[in-house]
Amino acid sequence: MSQRRDAQRNRARLIAAAAEVFREDGAAAPLDLVARRADVGRGTLYRHFPDRGALIAAVLKMRMDALEHYAADYPGDDLLEHLLAEILALQLDAPGLATAIRTAGSDEPLGAMFEQTRGLLSAALDRAHAARLVREDLTLPEVMLAIAMLDGAVSAHTRLPEDAPVELALAIVLRGMRSPARSRLPVPDPALRLPTAQELQPDD
Repeated sequence: MSQRRDAQRNRARLIAAAAEVFREDGAAAPLDLVARRADVGRGTLYRHFPDRGALIAAVLKMRMDALEHYAADYPGDDLLEHLLAEILALQLDAPGLATAIRTAGSDEPLGAMFEQTRGLLSAALDRAHAARLVREDLTLPEVMLAIAMLDGAVSAHTRLPEDAPVELALAIVLRGMRSPARSRLPVPDPALRLPTAQELQPDD
């Protein structure tokens, strides 16, 4: 049991370390940097993740699971727009991860993540409709399209003028989704915090 716990802890540290390294140096960063940040050897890294695509997929899955836990604990009916704010923050945190998985020839994790995202946003949309916080005709495909649009804004952020930050894209999206009485409300601030590799280090 102790070995299994150690293995689980090493895996969690590697995922947290990868998220930090990809944020700082991009998805093409040397994987040795991830092993050093997690304070494990290269052999341990490759036992858990045989290639870059598998590691990036684990980072994306960790983020998706964190969004699901966030949604489960969120008390308000305006969950949908808070999820969009969190998703944009994660896109900005480490852009290009999905593209890196495709480059590595591993599309299956993206399909699973798409379905997980779809289910999460579908429930949030139903909640918003019931509370009349969004347009009556707002559909789930439109919400999914909004996420793709936000991802496009993140990809183009270096070409945006200084007075048009990426966050403005979220304000425009929410203005089109919300019911007329709520269209000018402020954009929610992201609050989701992911664990760091340092926090997952053993106590001894």
